[in-house]
Amino acid sequence: MSPAHLKRAFLAVVPPDDVLDAIDGLLERPKSSRFAWTRRDQWHITLQYYGRIAQVDELKEGLRAAAAAWEPIRISIQGGGAFPSPAKGRVFWLGVGNGDALRDLHSTVAAATRPFIDRRDRIDLIPHLTLARLKRTTDLTPEVDALTDARVGVPWTVTEIVLFESEARPGGAVYVEQSRFALGD
Repeated sequence: MSPAHLKRAFLAVVPPDDVLDAIDGLLERPKSSRFAWTRRDQWHITLQYYGRIAQVDELKEGLRAAAAAWEPIRISIQGGGAFPSPAKGRVFWLGVGNGDALRDLHSTVAAATRPFIDRRDRIDLIPHLTLARLKRTTDLTPEVDALTDARVGVPWTVTEIVLFESEARPGGAVYVEQSRFALGD
């Protein structure tokens, strides 16, 4: 049975444990850092943000149909970037190899679940995995450049997408899995 509503829902791809291990091994996270590092349990590639959802079962039906229309996708974690730009970074991230396939999957998901997407969340997908957020705009060009040729972990096959609810807590957001949808099922 689905919950009555979701407060901050989003759809994501979660890397397998060996890729998460490789990401963890890549990072040096000094405690006095200017970065607010994300935790391993928060690492994912967001496909679509939904926000508050009242009709959870209807959203899940749309997600199930979108996932069924796709075969599994081969991707990798590679390169890096920053939002809004490396020179004026507020978010530091790792990129995704074969991001075009995820952008196409995003388009399918967005079309199937459009009634649940707020107008401000109807944006082009830039596939990424957030590593850190910064309180102040910072030139992250050296950090981004250091990741230019980086391949993190091994490529893997995405076989499912996951619907999460984000719960804001004093120690940081906690993502609670709501449902998984198999690609091509």
